[in-house]
Amino acid sequence: MDIGLSESSNSLHQHGGPLPQNRRGRGFSAAFQQWQKRLSFKQHPLEYIILGITLALVLAFTTLIEGFLTVGNLLILAQNSTALAILGCGMAAVIINRGLDLSQISVMVAVSAVFGLMLSNGADYMMAMGAAFILALILGALNGWLVAYIEIPALMSTLATAMLIAGFCRWGILQGEFLVLIPKDLPQVIYISTGKISIFPVSVVIGIVVLIATFILLNLTVLGRMFYAMGDNYIAARLSGLSVRTATIWLYIFSAITAFIAGIIVSSSSGTVDFRIVTNGTMLFEVIMVVVLGGIPLRGGRGGVFNLIIGVVLISVLQNGMTLLNLSGQIQDLVKGLILISAIVIDNYINPKDTETNTQGDL
Repeated sequence: MDIGLSESSNSLHQHGGPLPQNRRGRGFSAAFQQWQKRLSFKQHPLEYIILGITLALVLAFTTLIEGFLTVGNLLILAQNSTALAILGCGMAAVIINRGLDLSQISVMVAVSAVFGLMLSNGADYMMAMGAAFILALILGALNGWLVAYIEIPALMSTLATAMLIAGFCRWGILQGEFLVLIPKDLPQVIYISTGKISIFPVSVVIGIVVLIATFILLNLTVLGRMFYAMGDNYIAARLSGLSVRTATIWLYIFSAITAFIAGIIVSSSSGTVDFRIVTNGTMLFEVIMVVVLGGIPLRGGRGGVFNLIIGVVLISVLQNGMTLLNLSGQIQDLVKGLILISAIVIDNYINPKDTETNTQGDL
């Protein structure tokens, strides 16, 4: 047990926690050694492999597709991947904690539906957004409560809430319909869907802000350090006095907030909320894919925003290139599935399970 406590303490130190007295004052030398370790191929081989694959794809698409590497196409690529990156922020935090949120897309669609219905019925824009945000907080807290206090494994609890949320919204709110229309003539909706800040689309700027906020949460707050410690060794984190149940609730609330932000962007851009993406879409798998591809292991305790960005860039480049090459959706799904399986196999090889990781923090 002492070993477990030591590991949890080490995890806190590695991710910005208070350092022991004999490690303070190393200044530039300590910082340089830390960055050297982060940039080491030996320490992070999967990240370098993914970066190499991404670079190869960029070179291939630049050769095959005229105008691929232009500012216009790159901005389109960034705009199309914004929702994926925002959802990935929430999923990355959950997986670092050695959990999984299968209800994220259901939450996104549910809050978007409430947002759209209120706007369609003449509600004020900020009132509609506030109601959707409160619903996201409630649904996130429900997920966290089921995992933390009822102690249902995250895989099963979030799968159940995903079905519950989607089913209740279609039956209780939409009365069996699939679509909710968003009034696209509202100035706020127009601004989010087509507005720009300098040369960058508003949605891309929102995505960058969420990425920065996620970095701050994971690296510069006590709550973020607790996520790493719990993912590294949940039992040790609990026995060392950390408020693991409260942290778990906040973790799933954060995931729901990212679903809320992504939902507002997606619904404003498309003008609709389509419940079929919950049952027929692949968005949830793409979110998990960009997290895993970036090098955040499903066993938790490691990774960060940089890993997420690597995964998002790879999938965005791949999707954009395959779309411009007029490849069918089935072939695109096949390619993405093969890439995801390959990433999991590589991750299994690089980070093999041992007795401790096999028995702790089950999804």
